[in-house]
Amino acid sequence: MFLEPTWKEEGSVKKAFVLKAHEYIRLLDVTTGKIAVHKGEAIVFPGPDDEILDSGKKSAVEIDGEHAALVRNKRTGEVRLVTELQLFVPGPNESIEEVRELIKLQEHEAMIIKDKDGGYQYYYGSDAKRSTEQPRAFFLPPNAEIVDIWWSRGPRREKKDVSFQRFDCRPHFMKFEFNCRTADNVELILEGVLFWELVDLPAMFRHTGDTSGDIVHHMRSQFILRVARVTLKDFMEQLHAISKTVLEEDVDFYTTRGIKVFSIEVTRYQCANQTTSQILEQIIQETTNRMNRLSAAESENEVSIFKMQGEVEQSRLKGELLEITNQQAQAEAVVTGRCEANRVSTFMSVLEDTVPSLDDRIKVWQVLRKTEALSVVSTSGASLYFTPNDVDLSIETRNGASKL
Repeated sequence: MFLEPTWKEEGSVKKAFVLKAHEYIRLLDVTTGKIAVHKGEAIVFPGPDDEILDSGKKSAVEIDGEHAALVRNKRTGEVRLVTELQLFVPGPNESIEEVRELIKLQEHEAMIIKDKDGGYQYYYGSDAKRSTEQPRAFFLPPNAEIVDIWWSRGPRREKKDVSFQRFDCRPHFMKFEFNCRTADNVELILEGVLFWELVDLPAMFRHTGDTSGDIVHHMRSQFILRVARVTLKDFMEQLHAISKTVLEEDVDFYTTRGIKVFSIEVTRYQCANQTTSQILEQIIQETTNRMNRLSAAESENEVSIFKMQGEVEQSRLKGELLEITNQQAQAEAVVTGRCEANRVSTFMSVLEDTVPSLDDRIKVWQVLRKTEALSVVSTSGASLYFTPNDVDLSIETRNGASKL
């Protein structure tokens, strides 16, 4: 284009805008104040009175299942949340305030939402706690905000600087530490663990703004009250009983705040004063040594008792063995005697016709028995000695000479 004689060039040469499918541009007509929105795919030539808004081309917002656009109408001031699946391009009088992500709650999580009227809505990931019309995954509504909770941290809960938006409704442990004084004026430092669970979120939110701090501070006051009634010796003996009393006698305090406490355990205690701590260590050491000595004595007694029990059992078994052996020997003797008696009776009966005299039969029987004895002795290599009676030997003297 060539300028005419009466024309004057104003500014530089303007370039056209090439818009892709996901891009748009907003132009303001400075003569009328109207805003025009041009979407891609297109080539846009700004007019002579058009002013580019928002620093040029912008990308449309991808509205999907995970993202939504919070849009404000500049003409009416209305705010709406766009959740329909699309490539969203704001209108001439609209602006995108925020792109919000889908809030997805796990099974153990919960959240508190403050709506536009100042009321509080409670969202849960658990199907058991969530109502039928309440979603598990949702976009934050317009003019609503997520409630931030501030709790105390540390064993003594001295700093309230822990912020979070999602509540963990699972049971978990919490450490605590505080000082208390016994009846005999010994200052102790108690350390322990509290096992608890958040069971009623609305009750907790209504009654306390610092759940962890309230629990620890209340528990500290209860321990101080009960420890002050006992001496150090009684405290060492009744530590677990005191912890159980603190838990069971004040259940309403925790229930009112939507808390369920399963157990309170004091895991460690020490004297705040170093000198007293040394004395306590000596007492504990002596107690430990005494218990070790008692354990050693009990072990020795157990060994001795076990040894004696073994000897008693051995003696009993020996007695039973001797009794069984005696019974067997008697039984064998009875059997042997009966066999011998039968043998003699048979021998005498059979020989009665041949040798009528009983004395002669007895002599024959004795000779046979001697023969059997000689046979046994001869096979064993033993020496045999006979007396004159055994061989029927007689000596007589005739004419000065001896004759057998």
